[in-house]
Amino acid sequence: MKEKRVALLELIDNIERLGQFQDKIDFPTTIRQIWNTFLNEIRNLIEVEVCALYLVDEITNEFALKYAEPEDMARLCRREIDLQIECGIFSWIINRRQPALIPALAFESAKSVVMLPLTTVKRTLGVVLLLSPIQESFITHEDLKLLTILTKECSLVMENTLLYERLRKKHLSLERANREIKLLSRRDSLTGCYNRGYLNELLPREVTRALRYRRPLAVAMCDIDHFKKVNDTYGHQAGDQVLKKMVQSITELIRNDTDWLARYGGEEFLLVLPETGLENAQGLAERLRKHVAREVIETGEGKISITASFGVTGFDALVPAGVITPEALINKADQYLYEAKKQGRNQVVSGPFS
Repeated sequence: MKEKRVALLELIDNIERLGQFQDKIDFPTTIRQIWNTFLNEIRNLIEVEVCALYLVDEITNEFALKYAEPEDMARLCRREIDLQIECGIFSWIINRRQPALIPALAFESAKSVVMLPLTTVKRTLGVVLLLSPIQESFITHEDLKLLTILTKECSLVMENTLLYERLRKKHLSLERANREIKLLSRRDSLTGCYNRGYLNELLPREVTRALRYRRPLAVAMCDIDHFKKVNDTYGHQAGDQVLKKMVQSITELIRNDTDWLARYGGEEFLLVLPETGLENAQGLAERLRKHVAREVIETGEGKISITASFGVTGFDALVPAGVITPEALINKADQYLYEAKKQGRNQVVSGPFS
């Protein structure tokens, strides 16, 4: 009588301990962490030689091996499941949704195989395969009852984790899509450089930052010379290729982490050069002018060579802050560009902002 009482108290203690399985998992967690905790609890109940976790693939809806312990038994675990599927036992176990003690088909016949379906009210998540050296007759009804409790607790934690992971991936996908949409809204669809809308958003921030930290800032307005003639002679598709090549030529020579280019309109582009004094900006514009003039652009209508004119201006910390606005900077650069075109094009005209 005393032995029965001790056994009953031990059973109750195990049931209470297994009911606290979720408390041993720090959420959010991973399937691997849940599996490791589950294995520890299993080994406290019965002796296990091999164990494997199969999860239902959300795309194929098939049971796929996730983990095998030890790892070198993965092939035999797969073989065991395949044989159990072929003889119909596997589907019986899944439909029954209860742990089952079954004969081994791929492993040694002297071993005991226990299958533990991972199920919740909503769905089947997977199945756990256990290989034990304990003879079937020594695996008790109480053992299976405890395994049932543990498996249900594990299933609930695993379902929450899988749901959390799906939601997280959807959130990340949505964030990625929003970033791409935002990026596309900033870019000129033809040339890939920034568009006029983003120029109007970003340039005021650059001016504010330069004034606050007393740093130089320069801008260069550039325009493709006689671009209308290119369109009239070669067609608009060739003209589009020229615009793309123009942007490529400029971005090849500027600092990608600091400088940036925006399409101001038509064949006009504004190059913004933070941390750059007027003299250096003028030198860069001259290098760009020569680089553009050397390029030969291959189009479907033939080879095209172009030139470009540049108007450059900028300020340093000595300029009074009250007179500097993004619009004023652009207008000043445009005035110098007009002078460059008036003096014969294919040249750089620069001057201070005042």
